[in-house]
Amino acid sequence: MTINFQSFGEGEPLVVIHGLFGTSDNLKAVAKQLSDQFKVYLIDAPGHGDSTSLPLLSLENMANAVFEFLEQQNLSTVSILGHSLGGKIAMELALRHPDRVEKLLVADIAPVQYKPRHDDIISSLKAVPLTQIKSRQEADAILAKKISEPGVRGFLLKSLARADGGWRWRFDLDQLANDYNELIKGNLEATYEGPVLMIIGGESNYVLPEYRSEIVNRFPSAEAKVIAGAGHWLHAERQTAFVKICRDFLLR
Repeated sequence: MTINFQSFGEGEPLVVIHGLFGTSDNLKAVAKQLSDQFKVYLIDAPGHGDSTSLPLLSLENMANAVFEFLEQQNLSTVSILGHSLGGKIAMELALRHPDRVEKLLVADIAPVQYKPRHDDIISSLKAVPLTQIKSRQEADAILAKKISEPGVRGFLLKSLARADGGWRWRFDLDQLANDYNELIKGNLEATYEGPVLMIIGGESNYVLPEYRSEIVNRFPSAEAKVIAGAGHWLHAERQTAFVKICRDFLLR
């Protein structure tokens, strides 16, 4: 297992993990802003970007891969910021290796079992004939048949790259599709006693009030900050507020 990463800055280590179908570049602007006070390790999650994939992309296996990355980089303790699936991976790592996580920041995701909500995205991605299309515009037209939001399509198309004989997705689409139910499972039922900040988009439906007990059972010291007017992509939609919230929590 090889984790691809970028690093910025000097100081206490902060590992940043993006969400499903993304790459490390998704949070690069956030990482660069925080790199004035921290050494930020911006990683591609397993099965994404230029990181290798796994035979089973479960939360446990992905968290273990990140743990191996910490070992390879000789990082004894780190703070971790994860968005969406990256937040699931970050929570899993903290629950399995609490002694290695100094602080945990989770952006717009909860440790609960979710219902499937990416079926149209997965089927649309699979419908793109990678050896036949000539441009991103053609891929966008195919995705638009089921994905109406231009922003979502634009996000996905950032991971469409040229390859020999056509194009390729910069994520392991087949494995992610096969293991999708593993990615939306509830996190390990254990306890992480360290500092936890849940950053929630005020217009998002990913973290609901009824999830409070499952959050507190695993993370008894968890606190929450809601960014008004932001949806699930809160780190991009309200970047200044997001970075300030992260910085204030990390510097406490």
